[in-house]
Amino acid sequence: IALSVIGTVFLLRRNVTATFTPVDYAESNETLANPYTGWYHTYEYEISDETSFDPSTVDYALVLDNSTRLCLVRINLKNYAAGAISDHGLADIRPILSTWAATDKQMILRFCYDTTGDNSISEPSDLTTVYRHMEQVSDIINDYAAHIYQLQGIFVGAQGETLSSPSLTDATLADLTDYYASLTDKSLYLGLHDAGQYLQAIGQTSVPPTLFTSDKTLFYRLGLFNDSLTSALSNAEAEATSAIASFAPCGGSVAADPSLADAATAIQMLQARHISYLNAEQTESTLTSWKSQTYTSSDAYNGLTLYDYMTTHLGYRYVLRDAALSFNTWKNESGSLTLSIENVGFSVSYMPYDVCLLMRNQDTEEMITLPLDTDNRSWNPQETTTLKQSLALRDYDKGTYSLYLLVQNPSSGEVIKLGNTMPLTSNGYMIGSLVIE
Repeated sequence: IALSVIGTVFLLRRNVTATFTPVDYAESNETLANPYTGWYHTYEYEISDETSFDPSTVDYALVLDNSTRLCLVRINLKNYAAGAISDHGLADIRPILSTWAATDKQMILRFCYDTTGDNSISEPSDLTTVYRHMEQVSDIINDYAAHIYQLQGIFVGAQGETLSSPSLTDATLADLTDYYASLTDKSLYLGLHDAGQYLQAIGQTSVPPTLFTSDKTLFYRLGLFNDSLTSALSNAEAEATSAIASFAPCGGSVAADPSLADAATAIQMLQARHISYLNAEQTESTLTSWKSQTYTSSDAYNGLTLYDYMTTHLGYRYVLRDAALSFNTWKNESGSLTLSIENVGFSVSYMPYDVCLLMRNQDTEEMITLPLDTDNRSWNPQETTTLKQSLALRDYDKGTYSLYLLVQNPSSGEVIKLGNTMPLTSNGYMIGSLVIE
């Protein structure tokens, strides 16, 4: 009798059935406006002892425009080219960053001595002044590091881009870059013009293998920004650029390049360079061409303008392709849920997100949270990543569960939107239901 009772209990425990019913994972062509990606507008500020920053001068119509999540804040220091930035000048920089930090946008920050291309006459004659300016602004930068995405340039160069400066040599570019990096928060990305400058700055002949770490060395903090992107790129440059873009953000402005009017050429250029952000204002001829063309294909984006297609693909874009449960009640102690997620964007995400599976019991409202063992920064563009999560089905109460996929920015709490048609809920995206009997 005892053995019979034990056997019955054992069989009842073993005989657990689980049925997973997925929802429709159709791909959406909606613009997602996730953080750290997309188009940006530029905001210019010239610091001097004769003027003070007026927050009312900020274009709040653009600030409140949720379709853009990045802003380029360019601060001109030409009035201090002869010496240190005054206390008044430093006090003026802080409210500029404070104003933008209060928005939902992430700053791309560029200090410069020129905004018109006349840097040869406006830059300090002695690089000692540039080093001093870096020191002076670094404390302010670090105070707002949580709201800054990338530090562009090393102050000198035409319009703050690291080109056409009488002060720049291979040695000075490397020294300035290294010093700027040493002064600023290690979570912040920096940016130089091209892969050649990247290699000069790190003193290497090739780009190091991709590494994701919170305490980034200069190798992995340096991305690229090019204010005149064209389709022309040698094989060596393309290979190095692609390698850099695997761990640090790359972006800029498209040039007035006639070849970029061709949809296939333009898309190939942005894909090859893994562009995650672009200037919404510069080179109107190219952008006008993109806005007037229709993107034609067999995918979900068919019928959008080429500009809107670019908008939906700048940076990362995660699409859930499939979800399936594997469980044999007589063979398996636990079930295994497999998720297939494709990054259809031009680049990876450079910020780590929390990725969780949530199971809500529809009867008791109990929520089970299961963090997924993955690093979203490794979800490469145009590739599908397979995630597997073990489910202790024998330990869960019997009943019906709603399953949700939640990708979330840990620093802000913002839920990262997926490129699917499923509605976004407070728990993330419902990906199906699970019945345990």
